[in-house]
Amino acid sequence: MARALTVALVLTFAFAAPASAAPELSKLGDFNQPTYATSAPDDGGRVYVTEKPGVVRIAGQDAPFLDLTADTLSTDTERGLLSIAFAPDYATSGRFYVYLTAQPAGELQIREYRRSAGNPYVADPSTGRTLVAIPHAEAPNHNGGQLQFGPDGKLYAGTGDGGGGNDQFHHSQDPGSLLGKLLTIDTAQGGATVVSRGLRNPWRFSFDRATGQLVIGDVGEGQIEEIDVGLAGNYGWPCKEGTRDNPSAFGCPGPPSAAPFLEQTHANGFCSVVGGYVVRDPGLPTLNGRYLYGDYCNAPLRSVDLSNAASDAPVGLSVGGLSSFGQDACGRILAVSLNGPVYRMTDGALSACPRSAASPPGGAADTAACKLSARVTGLNSVRRRHRLTVALRANEACSATASARVRGVASFKSTTRRLSASRRATLTLRLTARGQRAVRRALRRHRTLRVELRVRTTDAAGNRGTFSRAAIIRR
Repeated sequence: MARALTVALVLTFAFAAPASAAPELSKLGDFNQPTYATSAPDDGGRVYVTEKPGVVRIAGQDAPFLDLTADTLSTDTERGLLSIAFAPDYATSGRFYVYLTAQPAGELQIREYRRSAGNPYVADPSTGRTLVAIPHAEAPNHNGGQLQFGPDGKLYAGTGDGGGGNDQFHHSQDPGSLLGKLLTIDTAQGGATVVSRGLRNPWRFSFDRATGQLVIGDVGEGQIEEIDVGLAGNYGWPCKEGTRDNPSAFGCPGPPSAAPFLEQTHANGFCSVVGGYVVRDPGLPTLNGRYLYGDYCNAPLRSVDLSNAASDAPVGLSVGGLSSFGQDACGRILAVSLNGPVYRMTDGALSACPRSAASPPGGAADTAACKLSARVTGLNSVRRRHRLTVALRANEACSATASARVRGVASFKSTTRRLSASRRATLTLRLTARGQRAVRRALRRHRTLRVELRVRTTDAAGNRGTFSRAAIIRR
């Protein structure tokens, strides 16, 4: 009894929430019409900000990270450099992507660039290549503008319906058009695939970093702003504005559509919803697990539990001219005002977030390979489930490729994963169909089989390492 009480007390202190008061905004700097802010993977200490005229800046750094002003059409209200996304393997590949409206006619372009070989905090503009180019000359508004990597590792983009009013150019429901859509981008060969249609202007969307759930803030027409939760084939625009039928829309009533999770009306002061993120930051305990969002015309920020629309409520903070939310590598929330300021949101002590292992120019060279700890599970169910699971933890950010073999019998399919510093990552290695049969036959002849695991790592400085471990499969 005494021991149980002691354990309970230890757990209580171990998992107690950090001290908090109320959420507050801490300004990181002022920028020229900022549209988005984020950080590179495994480098949450640096915040990258896109400016509408066409420049990417790092907060606190004078020199631009990337200057695309000569290529960017930003004279119209909704046009410009709209967002940036870093590849999950950015620490090793240096690849990142930007979404802009291009000169001279506002074509929507998604481009890939790489950071400079000589300075990791400056991009190399000569590496640029256009992956997707979508004509958008009919009207200057409804450009979409968000890029996000999904939990499946694919790059997603949201495009507006081509502008004007009431989907007057009939793009949103047209399966042959890339406008008014949620897309996946082929980062290897270029090109886009339509995932969802029926969007008006999905200015900002995100994936919950804990669950992978998609949430879209779709800007409304004249009455309703909407939040859509979950992936759907068709979100309904222009056949519906929110849950309201739109009988004047071309070609409607249309196909079945997904109903919005939450609506906000223009009668209540909303005009242009700005989708945000589900908060997963230990430094924001009062908002943990709630979806944070706002509106360009309605300064008070709001949050809602995505399992209960009735829980929608003000946060107690306001950002005038809200243009975006952002999230750094450790899930800390950023808020961006088109008026200039970029803020980080806190509630009590700022949660820790390691910087990248990459050293800036002039810094000490990193010559040590990534160090790993590993735990292998599922060994006794390999015969039945045809897979085993490896939990890895690294001392720094690195790329890890895991492979395994049942010695003398069969091999598992190798898999690659980005590892964040000090955070556990789980990889699943599967047997081929031929390997499954071979293991079953071998276990009929032998009581035990030896499994050999090998993990090869590469860190941001290019250092390579190998980790090996042996385990036993029992009949």
